[in-house]
Amino acid sequence: MEVSKLEAAPNMIEFRPITPHIWRLNLQWDLKIPFYPPIPVAVWLVKDADEWTLVDTGAPAHTSIMMESVSRFLGAAKPSRIVLTHAHYDHGGGLIGLSKQWGLPIWAHALEADFVAGANDYRKIDSQSAIYNLSKRILTPSVWRVPVARALNEGDKVSGMDVIHVPGHTPGMIALHHRADRAIICSDTFMNLGGKLSEPLAMSTPDPAEARRSMKKIAALDFDTLLPSHDPSERGASADSARRFASRF
Repeated sequence: MEVSKLEAAPNMIEFRPITPHIWRLNLQWDLKIPFYPPIPVAVWLVKDADEWTLVDTGAPAHTSIMMESVSRFLGAAKPSRIVLTHAHYDHGGGLIGLSKQWGLPIWAHALEADFVAGANDYRKIDSQSAIYNLSKRILTPSVWRVPVARALNEGDKVSGMDVIHVPGHTPGMIALHHRADRAIICSDTFMNLGGKLSEPLAMSTPDPAEARRSMKKIAALDFDTLLPSHDPSERGASADSARRFASRF
């Protein structure tokens, strides 16, 4: 999701275990949209043997809170890398701070790398969506100008997870399928607000048709738990609910 004038709500919540290898930190946001309540955005830690991967970074205003939470959880250790599901403001906003303070390598999909590095801008995407074309004029720029150390592609392995390319919300968005835990970190492919699954926000989705195909792609996989980035329940949604929702399209 990418919207203008997002404001971080003060909280110091901790990483919570979701599956044997996945921990979640929910950071609350007030989007400043009339009649729209604050929503959570997740940062994830994934354990693989003796190392940890940080998945997404929150928004710029969350950087200090997120880094403090990581440090409390890991102690003297640091994550080995950042895997970015996509570079929208609320997912990649901590990249600059983390790059400066921890020097972590950034991994992202090959089609997302230019948005991370600042060579491209989401507002320049040629979209057939009237809502997106109207909204992109007021979107907060997501320009981080940090290099991607490894360009990921469909089928790559990251910390025990398979990379799944799920375009539509952004050209290079990825989901991460942890087969051992039977869970999928689906980023913004699905949202789980108000106790039900929904599509990603139209105002920040340039290709809604492709986004729906990505939902069906996720739903066809073998898993038990769907983990959207925007989900106040923290526990995710069932595979059956994801399949029922995706079958509408």
